[in-house]
Amino acid sequence: MMTNEENPVSRREIVQAGAGVAALATAAVTSQPAAAQTGAPERGIRTGTPHPFYDYSAISSRQKLKWPNGARVAVLIVPNVEHWDVKDDKGHMDVRNEPRNDYGLRVAIWRLFDIFAARNIRTTIALNASVCRFYPEIIAAFKARGDELMGHGMTNSERLDTLSPAAAANVVRTAVDTIRQATGERVRGWLGPGLAEADGTLDALKAAGLEYVCDWGAADDQPFRMKNGLYAVPYTLDINDIGLIDRQGTPASQFAAYIVDAFDTLYREGQDQARVLPIALHPFLIGAPHRAPHLAKALDYIKTHDHVWFARGSDILDAYKTAVRT
Repeated sequence: MMTNEENPVSRREIVQAGAGVAALATAAVTSQPAAAQTGAPERGIRTGTPHPFYDYSAISSRQKLKWPNGARVAVLIVPNVEHWDVKDDKGHMDVRNEPRNDYGLRVAIWRLFDIFAARNIRTTIALNASVCRFYPEIIAAFKARGDELMGHGMTNSERLDTLSPAAAANVVRTAVDTIRQATGERVRGWLGPGLAEADGTLDALKAAGLEYVCDWGAADDQPFRMKNGLYAVPYTLDINDIGLIDRQGTPASQFAAYIVDAFDTLYREGQDQARVLPIALHPFLIGAPHRAPHLAKALDYIKTHDHVWFARGSDILDAYKTAVRT
């Protein structure tokens, strides 16, 4: 809004002039937006559009969701197992960070396997399909453990939102086919590299035979059905070591405390309405020797509670569909 100091015709001048109509007209012209004065089209105010991919649903008005065996909380652990190319698309090497990423695949993932095995926990792996090519020992370990493998692009060096819709859809198809051929197992879920999508990616996921996507899962504490028939399964940007530990410098002890606090809240609420606690991990971070013990302590705390279900993404989806009959 233009102030009196900015407007050459003030209210006092209008009164003193005695020519009310003429002065008001002058004031109206000089106070109009620049676009109107120059003849440029004025863009209207954005009043909002409905969400294109799913409808709004208040958790307070939903039918009560119950997990198998009376569990209040389904704990979904999602290690992101990723391959980064040594050079980026401009030919640059990141020698400072590349070995750290490799530590996750060479050492830390095996430390996490020991932690999960000791607690009888199976996880849902967000898998770059290139891992099937370069790290077959890790794929064999996943299969032996019974972890679920969901698509996570080909590599983490390429995000779908940097590609055309057609190219992004091709990445989806190629990644899913690569995992299926390497493991002989069905791929049911997807998490985009960087949680990124191009236009039409959700439809490409559906066409590739996937059933659920975690990219939009941060919207809820429960799974929900999307407009194209896919389901969103909860995921998190908050209880996520890449955001907290790597980008914010949160100590691993505090990260573990966040896991416990989130669990306590959801466990209390889950007595009435079942919830999902997603925990997003990256082996090179949480699997480091000074951080892994804090994850183990948080998992041990959760395991002391009776009404807890450590579940894979597809297990959660199947239980949800059975419970709400969708």
